[in-house]
Parts: sequence; structure tokens; C-alpha cells
Amino acid sequence: MGGTDDITSRVVEKLGSIPSAETMTALGYLVANALVPDAGEAAPRISVVEGPVIGDLGEITLDAVGLMDDSILGYRLRIFAHLPEAEGGFTLKTVERTFLCSRGVIGDLCR
Repeated sequence: MGGTDDITSRVVEKLGSIPSAETMTALGYLVANALVPDAGEAAPRISVVEGPVIGDLGEITLDAVGLMDDSILGYRLRIFAHLPEAEGGFTLKTVERTFLCSRGVIGDLCR
């Protein structure tokens, strides 16, 4: 695996606001779909790897693979959310992206 970075602001910018969803799984897919290119039938595959886990925050981990890049296989997205209040849904707090490398790693970079 390559380096990890916080891409919360990128997600918010792409979606136009801080996203919320009724479930952590729905929020996870909303975030993942905002980050991967729309390539029709060749679009990356998105799948839940871990979670959802509900504690002080909601948490879910998804992989988006098949980015059609020769060194980057895809992303592992670890998504954290504030718990619902009253009638609201889970609201995004943080998105961490880790690169999944297809050929190896040098430092934090896919090669």
C-alpha cells in the first residue's frame, strides 16, 4: 500500500456540501462514487472491506479498484461520520485515502 492522505475537503468540494446519508454504508458509497471516474462499464469496482462500525463515530472502509492506471490499482477509503442526531443521518467527518499499488511501493509512492 502507498501513502495515506486526508481528502475530506476534496469530497466536500466535489459534492458541493458536507454529505449525509441514512446509513454508514450509503454514506460510504456516496463518498466513493464522488472520488472515482465515471467510465461506464469500465468504472472502478467499489466494495465494503470493513464495517460499518458504530461507536463514538460511524466508520466504514471501502476499496475502489480498477482505476485504469498502471501503478495505482485503486484506493482504500476509510470514512468517519458523526452519528445521527434526532431525525438526521450520518454526516461526514473525515475521509482518509490510501493508495493501493499494483507494482510496488517506493517510500509512500506507488511505482
